[in-house]
Amino acid sequence: MTFEKKEIVSATQLVRQFSNFLTALMNRKLKKIAIIRNNEMQAVVLPIDEYENLVLRANTANQKSIKDFFGCIDKETADGMQNAILECRKVDVNEW
Repeated sequence: MTFEKKEIVSATQLVRQFSNFLTALMNRKLKKIAIIRNNEMQAVVLPIDEYENLVLRANTANQKSIKDFFGCIDKETADGMQNAILECRKVDVNEW
């Protein structure tokens, strides 16, 4: 994800000008805001409808089966791929 310069703000700047930034988001003058603290991006602020859209799309994607994504594969292959994905999700990435 890329940000325009005007979309990147320090936590201090956001606190001091919160109302202005919120209005800019609501009026679509800004699409998103990246909050920087100690020269590192810490969070992103989105308009509520953008957030709801992302959640809806994520939930929809989670409910689809492998067969829905790949179309014309047989059930046995789709089930095998689905099981492999479920096993991968069990891996703790912090152990790597």
